[in-house]
Amino acid sequence: MLFKLSNHRKFEYTPRIYDPKKEEQDEKMRPRIEFRSMRRNRKSRSFIWFLFLLLFVAYMIILLSKIAYNY
Repeated sequence: MLFKLSNHRKFEYTPRIYDPKKEEQDEKMRPRIEFRSMRRNRKSRSFIWFLFLLLFVAYMIILLSKIAYNY
């Protein structure tokens, strides 16, 4: 190579105060995020978009065939 690539900077962090018991309690108390409801909405939206696209393509085919038939 013609040039030297730079290396990543190393980052080292040591916390001043760390309490493992408190950290464990915080993890238990933290609400969990569920993505199931989002997946359902996404699937229904994708189905609607697919249906819309299919109807649009069918409409365009019919429209273009009518235009071609008139010429």
